[in-house]
Amino acid sequence: MNILFAVAEVAPLIKTGGLADVGGALPHALRRLGHDARIVMPFYRRMRGSTPPLAGPIAASFLPAGERQEQMRIYRTELGDTPVYLLDIPAGFERDSIYGDIDDDRRFILFSRGILNLMLHLRDVENWQPEVVNANDWHTGLLPNYIKTFYTYTFGRVATVYTIHNLAYQGIFSPFTLHLSGLSENGMVETQAGPGFEDQFNFMARGIIYADVVSTVSPTYAQEILTPEYGERLDGLLRMRQDHLVGILNGVDYSFFNPATDPYIAANYSVADLSGKAICKAALQRECGFVEDPGRPLLGMVTRLAEQKGLDLLDKAMPWLLGQTDAQLVLLGTGQPYLERAFAAYASAHHDRVNAQLRFDAALAQRIYAGCDVFLMPSRYEPGGLGQLVALRYGTVPVVRATGGLNDTVREGWDGNGFRFPPYEPQQLIGAIERCLTSFRDTYGWPILRARGMREDHSWESSAREYAAMYDWARREVGH
Repeated sequence: MNILFAVAEVAPLIKTGGLADVGGALPHALRRLGHDARIVMPFYRRMRGSTPPLAGPIAASFLPAGERQEQMRIYRTELGDTPVYLLDIPAGFERDSIYGDIDDDRRFILFSRGILNLMLHLRDVENWQPEVVNANDWHTGLLPNYIKTFYTYTFGRVATVYTIHNLAYQGIFSPFTLHLSGLSENGMVETQAGPGFEDQFNFMARGIIYADVVSTVSPTYAQEILTPEYGERLDGLLRMRQDHLVGILNGVDYSFFNPATDPYIAANYSVADLSGKAICKAALQRECGFVEDPGRPLLGMVTRLAEQKGLDLLDKAMPWLLGQTDAQLVLLGTGQPYLERAFAAYASAHHDRVNAQLRFDAALAQRIYAGCDVFLMPSRYEPGGLGQLVALRYGTVPVVRATGGLNDTVREGWDGNGFRFPPYEPQQLIGAIERCLTSFRDTYGWPILRARGMREDHSWESSAREYAAMYDWARREVGH
C-alpha cells in the first residue's frame, strides 16, 4: 500500500512535542510491514545544515494563497529507509519559529497546497501515487478538504485519513482565512458545531468533515471527545462522524527506549536481570542530593508543568506526600510560571526530599525513567501519552488518572501493571499513591508487578498493524 504521511514535525529532524515522535516512527514501522510509506513535512530554517544528505531540488512550483503566489522547491532525504520530502516554502518557513506566528493560517495553507503539488510531481514524474494520505493535526487539516473538492478528479480514488493528536489545538482563525484558502463556505465549522464558532475558520473541523476516516491516538480518547467535557466544542461534529472515528494507541520506539542498551543511564538492565535498576536508582538519588536508600520509594515526573498534566493536583497533594510518607520526588520540565514557582519552593524547603529541574534535559529524562520506582501522570486529560509507556518499559510503575491513553494502557488489579484513579481530585491521587506505596513494600508482589509492565508490547510494530487496517478501511470507503 502506498501511504503519504503529512505532518508538521518529524523526529529527529525537528521536534516540539509528541507529534514529531509519531512522524518519525510510524512511517518506518509501516515500511517494515511491507508498505511504501513516505513522509512530507515543511523545510524549516532551523533544519538547514542538520538534515541527512539532500537530493534536489527535485521540483519547483508556485503556490497560491489569496492573491499572492509563493515559491516552493521540493527536496528529498531519507530517515533510515523512509523517504522524506521537504517542502521549502520561504514565505512560510524561512524563519526561526515553528508555530505561533500571526500568519500561521497562511503558512499552513501554503504547506497543504505544497503537498498537493508534491503529489502531482510524484504521479507525473516518478509514477508514484498514494492510495492513502494521512493528514495529522490542525496543520494539515485542509488536505482532506482540498482532495475531496478541488482535486477529486485529479487524484481519483485516493483515500484520506485525518489523525487528531490533541483536540485542544484546532487551528482557529478569522473568516479572512477562507479567502486565503480558496475553499468554499461548505463545511464551515459554525454550521456544524453550533454557538461559539461564528465568524471563525477552523482547520481541524474541515479535516474531520472531509476525511474518509478520522482517527485519534487512543480508544478511550476517541470516546471522550464525543462528549462536551472533552470535545472542545467539536463534540457535535465528531458525533456526526463517529461511525468513521477510531482510536489507535501510539507506540514506543523500543530501539531508543530500551534499558538494556540505553547509553544515558548508570547501568543497563532487562526484565531477566534487574540488578542494574538498583544501580540506576542509587545514582539518581545521589544526583538529586537524596539519601541513598533502596527501601525509600523514589517518585518521578517528566512533564510539562501545566494543569493539563495534573500538576495542580499534585501541588495540592504535596503536603500529604511530604508529611505522611517518606517518598522522594524528582521532577523535570518547564511550564506555567505559578507551577514552576510552587515546585521550586518545595525543592528549596525540602531539598532532601524534592528535586525540581525546571528545564529540558533528554539525558536526565532517561535517568528518571530508569532510576525511579514510580512514575506519576495524574493528567486532567491525555489523548495518548508516552511517559507511561516508557515507564513500563523501564520497570517504573505508573500512577495515572484513568483518562485517554492512560486508561487504555495502565491497569490496576490482580493482573495490573500500575495504579489509577478516575475523578480529578487530590484525595483520589493520594489514594492511588498510597496503594502504590503499599505495594512497593510488598517484597513478593512488587517485582511481579514491575516485570509484568516490562514484558508488555507497546512497540510501533503493534500500532502500525492497526494503522494499516485503518488505511484498508479508508480505501474501501472510496471504492478500492
